[in-house]
Amino acid sequence: MKTNIAPMRIGQVIREIREAREATLEDIALAADTNASNLSRIERGKQGFSSETLERIASALGMTVSELHLRAEAAPSESLDEHGQTGSKKQKPGATFPDSKYAALTQSNRELVDEFMALLLRRQRTGKA
Repeated sequence: MKTNIAPMRIGQVIREIREAREATLEDIALAADTNASNLSRIERGKQGFSSETLERIASALGMTVSELHLRAEAAPSESLDEHGQTGSKKQKPGATFPDSKYAALTQSNRELVDEFMALLLRRQRTGKA
């Protein structure tokens, strides 16, 4: 599956969701049938991933791949320093999206939020917002 969202952005979203849910790398890696070091590299954008791996990670987080992509698209990208690392100022998990409130929603309501966010993003791109 080809995507225009950089793996680093997806990794950032995965980390934000995992941390907001207070899950460890080991918890999610085990549920996703991978290992914690691979998941850590994916979160940091240091390792690519297959669509199957992304699907397993999304499932382990209780989400769909589409939800991860929507969140990555909506999240502002962090600026990189001269070494290609994100800035030293760490963003809180809820800084780009109220993760704790989102996590408290039912799956059905999360899907509605994601659809609404996708609509807003489309309107913004077309200049209708």
